[in-house]
Amino acid sequence: MNQPGPYAAAQQPAAPYRAQVPGAAFGPIRPTTRIIFAVVIALMGLGFFTTIVTWTVAIIGAEHRPGHEPDSTLMGIGIGAFVAIVLLLYAQVAAGLVWVHKAWSWLPPDQRYTRHWKGWIVPSNAALMLLIPYFHYYWMFVVNCGLCDALDRLRVSYPTREAAPKNLAIMACLEFYESAKLKQLAQRAASRPKKAP
Repeated sequence: MNQPGPYAAAQQPAAPYRAQVPGAAFGPIRPTTRIIFAVVIALMGLGFFTTIVTWTVAIIGAEHRPGHEPDSTLMGIGIGAFVAIVLLLYAQVAAGLVWVHKAWSWLPPDQRYTRHWKGWIVPSNAALMLLIPYFHYYWMFVVNCGLCDALDRLRVSYPTREAAPKNLAIMACLEFYESAKLKQLAQRAASRPKKAP
């Protein structure tokens, strides 16, 4: 009779966070979610194109109109498309906040911390603190990198070959930061007074 010694490999505990129970783990992205996301992106692109084209045509056509006024119908269509883009952008922000909340809710309570923040991170704080102006530039690094750190800590208990994509999380934060800086530069350039000829 061959008995295992005291140093035999311990049996891995059950992985309750990977169980296929509704709400216990993230499943694959549903096809309807992917389709909705693709439609939102397509509508935003169409709205941007419509805004640029209608405003350009209205401004160029103003040269041939009496009083050099742009066509109000074209300007109105451009403004409507621009407002639609802004509303869709807010919908994307809301979806992102819901995702951050769900991701931090999925983590076990004893793993909801990161070395970049002094205390525990509550899922609602993880999402809502992204709405604080200027602080969110710091907080997005804390939340995204902290989530990757927590997933790596969970790999010790529940082994897997795949590491958390921390480089992707950092690149996403940097991309958001760069787009915000470009937006600020564009606003500054638009508000500059124009020289008289």
